[in-house]
Amino acid sequence: MNESQRSTEYIFQGTMYFFRREKILCRYQFALQDAVEPALLQSALDTALSAAPYYQVQLVQEKRSFFLEPNPNPCLVYQGSAQRDIPEETNGYLFSVSCEGDTVYFDWYHFLMDGHGVSPFLTRILEQYCNLRYGTAFANTPILCSPAYDIEAMMEKYPSPTATENTMQRNVVQTYEGRMRRTRVRLTKQSLVDRAVENGVKPFTALAGLLSLALRSYLGKDEIQYSYSADTRREAGVPDALYNCVCSFQSGVKLNDDTRLADIVPEMDAEVLRTLQPESKLRQMTQQMSWVYKVDQQKAPLRIKQRVFQMGEYISGVSADFWLSYLGNPLLPATPELQKYTKDFNVWVPPDGGSMGVEASSLNGIITLCIENKAEMPGLAGMIRTAFEKEDITVLEAVNLDT
Repeated sequence: MNESQRSTEYIFQGTMYFFRREKILCRYQFALQDAVEPALLQSALDTALSAAPYYQVQLVQEKRSFFLEPNPNPCLVYQGSAQRDIPEETNGYLFSVSCEGDTVYFDWYHFLMDGHGVSPFLTRILEQYCNLRYGTAFANTPILCSPAYDIEAMMEKYPSPTATENTMQRNVVQTYEGRMRRTRVRLTKQSLVDRAVENGVKPFTALAGLLSLALRSYLGKDEIQYSYSADTRREAGVPDALYNCVCSFQSGVKLNDDTRLADIVPEMDAEVLRTLQPESKLRQMTQQMSWVYKVDQQKAPLRIKQRVFQMGEYISGVSADFWLSYLGNPLLPATPELQKYTKDFNVWVPPDGGSMGVEASSLNGIITLCIENKAEMPGLAGMIRTAFEKEDITVLEAVNLDT
């Protein structure tokens, strides 16, 4: 992308994040084996960014039009763990790199990319840092982005269902909107895999079932609604997309005092497997993004589009008690050589359409759940520990980080 270029190509894929009530800023944080040297991290960022044109942009608005164009400003490494306002406090860049002690923080505006889209770049920064700090020999090959998918062609293939009278009468989960609080839970990956194998289901389904059992106690509800996301890059024909490329599904489970994990996960797993078929994912993504497309096409101020968008999400039943994203290993590629220099990882994403957002990552045999919670009730960490340990999950940590 040169200085004369101005692109709207990737704008649409991130447009929904203009329509959220609050700007969604996400965070990856890696703890390394040694204290981070800021000057080396700055050099690593410069090197990685030179091979990654997709991230070298700033967002420009002219009247009702938005553009991505090259950012001529220096891209800086910041000191401290505080999350900066993006792009206002980051020289116009839609991400931020900072460090404190042994930890490197990567914050990004969800408008530009999802977790899959940020992983290659942030992994590259870590690789280049290790080259400078430890003498490794990671390459700096170009990080390229697939062209934007054709939403109009997809809408023609998968037209949106016609709204009916029942659409306006659909039951919608009442979510909480209190002050955001963070909870972190760590468990051994092997104990989750063992429970999943015993029940003939995927680890993701076992985790969703465990969380549902815990939230019955926490929320005091016998029916828990949950949402989960699915990557659609391959199905959409854009395998190297760095922009947002996911769809989401919603399901629910009914519970009582005697419900155990084995009682609910077979049916939950069958539902997950059905929704994650290629045709199902592509149709779902098209229907969700067609609503974004229709709102975006309206000739109205942004604040009006935001209100229309939020109303549409509410009517569609997107709201859920919790939203679960199973990231797995955050390194891309997840090489053993790089992994040995990282000792811990957290990912924090504000809940999108739920009372709480649960981000699950896996590193060095440990699954870490980073939960951002808008519900007012105390005691979430303890209730998760109790529910998990009742099902023989080895819980290493369950702590409420914000009081």
